[in-house]
Amino acid sequence: MLWYRNLPPRDRLLIIVTSIILLVTIFYITVWEPVYDGLNEQQQLYNTQQETLLWMQQASAEVRALNQSGVRANIKNSNQPVSLVIEQSASAAGLKTNLSKLESSGKTGAQARLEMASFDQMLIWINTLKRNYNVNITSANIERTATPGAVNARLTFNR
Repeated sequence: MLWYRNLPPRDRLLIIVTSIILLVTIFYITVWEPVYDGLNEQQQLYNTQQETLLWMQQASAEVRALNQSGVRANIKNSNQPVSLVIEQSASAAGLKTNLSKLESSGKTGAQARLEMASFDQMLIWINTLKRNYNVNITSANIERTATPGAVNARLTFNR
């Protein structure tokens, strides 16, 4: 500190001002900027999750409406394996090209993967499977894609 006291007043002022600028810069780089960036990132994540929630609520309402609509038809092809029923009904629903994978789980179960399928067509197809073939979904993982109205889905069916 002796060297500081021996400096001329102008140099001391320059050292104080430089120190303050340096401390403010260090504070900004180490504290303020990471906190601000983290808040922005969390806000974007929150907005994305809100959009997904809204989309899922709308999809849920569509599924409920489809389940409650129409008259229950006679069960068709009850002796055929579920995988065959799924393949045939996907063709009839216009989803055959979107059916990228179909695995049988015995006569009463199957797993299917749809790529870039129309969400509305998929819901109608699922409703048809339930009403006409007594094939239920036991597990579903549905992801929206960048294309509006299109989804990727992994579905597990059981009769």
